[in-house]
Amino acid sequence: MKSFKSFISEMAAKEIDVSEFPNPLRGRIKNIFQKKGEMDGSDTDDKVNTKFRGWSANQLKPSQSAIYLGKSLGMAVGGVKGGNLGSMVSGDNHILDGHHRWAATLLAEPKAKIFGTEVDLGIGDLVPVLRSLGDAFGNKRRGEPSGGDINIYDATVQDAMDAIVDGKNMNPKFYNKNKAMAWLESIGGEPELARRLKFIQSKKPPTGAPPRNQMPVIDADSAEDKVAATLLSRGSLDVRPPYAKVR
Repeated sequence: MKSFKSFISEMAAKEIDVSEFPNPLRGRIKNIFQKKGEMDGSDTDDKVNTKFRGWSANQLKPSQSAIYLGKSLGMAVGGVKGGNLGSMVSGDNHILDGHHRWAATLLAEPKAKIFGTEVDLGIGDLVPVLRSLGDAFGNKRRGEPSGGDINIYDATVQDAMDAIVDGKNMNPKFYNKNKAMAWLESIGGEPELARRLKFIQSKKPPTGAPPRNQMPVIDADSAEDKVAATLLSRGSLDVRPPYAKVR
């Protein structure tokens, strides 16, 4: 079990000055954010290594505090296991997006490969940087999903079985009891479902993880993950001191 001190250090910024990344990003700094690293008088201080790569799903960790049971199970029953998260992943293996695909994969096939863009910054540094970049892109923050679903971290095995057997908290448009029961049998039944749910719950986000509406929004469907990787690798974002003066 992690100590309180290790939780604090995991989310704490280590390389950046958080005050340089206002939340939300506004005004002139928002207009110049994507090139501010080129204005600080140093050509090398802000370059951050990035790489598209794969991990086994069970190697990765969440960064947000809300992942929903019904949505994750629905994706797992529907055949989701592994694939491209369309997400940036911190150097300490925290995913920034794609939490439900990750959870679905852990429910369906925990060792399946998941792909994303690794960024050589710890989670405490990466969240403020990408949150500001998402604001600079003009992206709207995401709220909590509606529908009364259960947070997977609060869910019991009975909650999971109610979803499988009765469709509770599952999307009624897609729920099929026969398919859900066949999926449950294919993974080893209720005992294996319980084991996999417990494993997900052991991968809790660190204390202080932001709510969903304070998380970065980098839209992979618009290739913003690739743009973000390019800006970071090039040193265009003013990640580390010295920081450019903004007037």
